[in-house]
Amino acid sequence: MPAIEARLKDLLNETRLAMLGTQLLMGLQYNAAFSQRFGSLPLPCRWLDGVALLLILTTAALLLAVPAYHQIAENGHATARMLARASGSLKAALLPLMLALGMDVAIAFNAIAGAWPSGFAGATFIFAALLLWFLIPMWGAPARQREEVMVDKEQSLEAQIEQVVTELRIVLPGAQALFGFQFAAVLTASFGGLPVVLKGVHMASLGLVAAAVVMLIAPAAYHRIAAGGNAEERVLRYAVRLMLLAQGFLAVGLIGDAYVTMQMVFDNDILAIAVVFTALATFVTVLYLIPLAARSARSAIARS
Repeated sequence: MPAIEARLKDLLNETRLAMLGTQLLMGLQYNAAFSQRFGSLPLPCRWLDGVALLLILTTAALLLAVPAYHQIAENGHATARMLARASGSLKAALLPLMLALGMDVAIAFNAIAGAWPSGFAGATFIFAALLLWFLIPMWGAPARQREEVMVDKEQSLEAQIEQVVTELRIVLPGAQALFGFQFAAVLTASFGGLPVVLKGVHMASLGLVAAAVVMLIAPAAYHRIAAGGNAEERVLRYAVRLMLLAQGFLAVGLIGDAYVTMQMVFDNDILAIAVVFTALATFVTVLYLIPLAARSARSAIARS
């Protein structure tokens, strides 16, 4: 396999690994607000939970941007631009994820150890992640050999289908886990006490995530049934279109439940609505506007 294709495959697999942990943690974050003991937590811990959720949403947006950029801006091909974009998104996503994990550790320790030990535990975890995710890799970076110049490669149909399947696997497992947490929240006592509006938003979000799961699984069925497992152009088009649409459904579902959680944590309409519009603008920008702008710029250069 050409070097650039191999590196792109590695990047997609690494993004998948980070996304799986991110969306699982996001489901737990949403579910925490519905737990029986959440209301008994100190107010700073509840606020910390809300901030951690926003950080995880930021991480999810950065990671979901990778397959969207690949398919919209680069038409599924292996390019140096794609490598740089995916690598930058992955590294940027680790920072808010690191902070969110540290906050969650602090909240968990507060329930059994008090404020100072929990703060120390959270700070220790953040430092450990900083060391393992950034400092040690940066220390080892100068020792590596100079990287060769990557040459853009138009991939074969088979390679494109293989990579879009990997991209589907970036999004699908976490979406399924999130749907499970959303469903479990409906069965809690806290959900029964929510205002009707928040119940409606949560159920709409659950429906959007469920629809995203259906769309993300659909390409596998189409590949087997319509194409008999063969590599065909229509399979690629079907998979890409449904994946991009499913990402939009998933993003809106995430934002809807973020609104519910912000209301439960802060009990502030203005703050919750501000979070919704900020998150919506962020997801629309990174999933669609930036890739479309990059594709337009590339087309303009090609015509000149």
